[in-house]
Amino acid sequence: MSTEVIVRGDDLPVLGPLTVVQASGSDLPHALVWGLDLGNERSRHAAQKRLRRVGQEVGDYSAAQPGLRHLFVVYSHGGSLPEGSCLGAAAQAATRLHAEFERSRGREIDVITVDVTGWENGELFRDRILEAVDGRHNSPGDAALGWHDILDSSIHAAAMNQFY
Repeated sequence: MSTEVIVRGDDLPVLGPLTVVQASGSDLPHALVWGLDLGNERSRHAAQKRLRRVGQEVGDYSAAQPGLRHLFVVYSHGGSLPEGSCLGAAAQAATRLHAEFERSRGREIDVITVDVTGWENGELFRDRILEAVDGRHNSPGDAALGWHDILDSSIHAAAMNQFY
């Protein structure tokens, strides 16, 4: 399972345990976990704007990954903003990236954003990501989640709950 995930982007503490089990540089991953540190953004607007621009950051790198089926954009604003203040922008980014990947690649790639601000359990987060990558279920497509959403349920279940 560890050869299916690769971690790139900004270094977030919660991604540490996942970084340890990531694929080697020579493996073709099925999932890309992109860290995004919004803690240095000066305002809520600036953080949301950077989150919406994440497609530019991820685009070139993900284009070189032909086996990609899952993209997780994991972000933290370091507590400088109220909890959930970026979920709307994260949802927009996930929807836009999902549609862009489907258009450019001719197949669906799940795009899930997760706000991990304040979450310190990197081992549980690693398990949730690996479970989502290894899962045998229908695609959630795109979703924006907070860490509270996946504390007691899988990423897939939390994403599907948004549709009901």
